[in-house]
Amino acid sequence: MRILLLEDEESIRGFVRINLKRNGMEVLEAERGEDAIACAEAEGPIDIALLDVMLPTIDGFEVCAKLRESYPRMGIIMLTAKSQEEDKIRGLELGADDYVQKPFSPGELIARIKSLYRRMNAEAQPSPPQGLPSAAAAPAGAGDGAASSSSPAELELVRDPFRLSIMERKLWKRDVEIILTPTEWTLVRLLMEHEGESVSRDRILTEVWGRYYVGDLKVVDVNIRRIRQKIETNPSDPSIIETVWGHGYRWKRSVPQ
Repeated sequence: MRILLLEDEESIRGFVRINLKRNGMEVLEAERGEDAIACAEAEGPIDIALLDVMLPTIDGFEVCAKLRESYPRMGIIMLTAKSQEEDKIRGLELGADDYVQKPFSPGELIARIKSLYRRMNAEAQPSPPQGLPSAAAAPAGAGDGAASSSSPAELELVRDPFRLSIMERKLWKRDVEIILTPTEWTLVRLLMEHEGESVSRDRILTEVWGRYYVGDLKVVDVNIRRIRQKIETNPSDPSIIETVWGHGYRWKRSVPQ
């Protein structure tokens, strides 16, 4: 796993570098935002970028936005000050997959990195919990207009007008690809697999971010908001991902054509 580490304080950077290398990760370091962007261009591909927010020149938010635009499937984790709630939300809105609050333990950081990496490289076969049939095995039990198909070459979920390839980790709407981050893709897959069901925020947090995730539920809401901006005709009046107030979200069975 290749990690881009952007941190201007050498002592913190050295501490993080040592722990990443102890876990078998290759580390590329940058002290300034400009250096991180140049490193990504020159040394890619990079699996995950760790971006400090407070930097002397361009900040971590700007670096996040630029990396997300250029490398939509790169994993991005923001390193934020514990007291700055707005930093967490802003980073997520710009396309970060996760955030880790300072000060953090090496174990927490490594766990977050490994969790994100698993999302980025999830196995192709879906495995819904509690005995629910997978989209591949069930004859599109999702209802009206829904269909699923599988083949040795590719496994797909089809919820008109959307098609999600689990092998390619891509989503299309009417054959136009919608670029999703690794976390967005995993969240969309979860909701599509359970079309018509209300999926709680807690369950989303557990299945997308991991069982031992210690962040808060806002990470779910921000990612849903980002996804709606990409897939909804009118994100302020969503017709695809429905809010179930006080509970979670639902991929509607009937999608306007």
